[in-house]
Amino acid sequence: MNHPTFSGYGHIINRFGDVMDHVDKFAFKGVGRLAEASLVSPSTISRLINNQINPSFALIARVTAAIEKELGMRIDPRDLIAEEGKFLTPSVCNLTACPGCLPESAVDEFGDTKQRFQGVLPGTWVTSRYPKGFQEEKGGR
Repeated sequence: MNHPTFSGYGHIINRFGDVMDHVDKFAFKGVGRLAEASLVSPSTISRLINNQINPSFALIARVTAAIEKELGMRIDPRDLIAEEGKFLTPSVCNLTACPGCLPESAVDEFGDTKQRFQGVLPGTWVTSRYPKGFQEEKGGR
């Protein structure tokens, strides 16, 4: 299991993968397509999504610009990656102008809602890894 990146200040939580699922161009073969649009390697995008790197500002700026172009709207990078998961816009759906959904990972192979998504309404989840938010799941404020 990939754990959030620790920067010395707090756990860095990102939701690039969740936002990619809301962008038609990046929902299928997203790593390669986002890498091409961001002018970086696919391995860099993969490591970014999986919290395996502590990204530079330049990388975040490139990836954010590529996502903005496809969504046709501005996004503050702090809505894509944030210390302790304190995103400016709590819901991924609100961030991407989605009318409200749950990620595929919210249900198991039988179609039952997974425990961590119990009580999470469509359109209100923060990230697929922390649907109620990092602070809520870790017992913080």
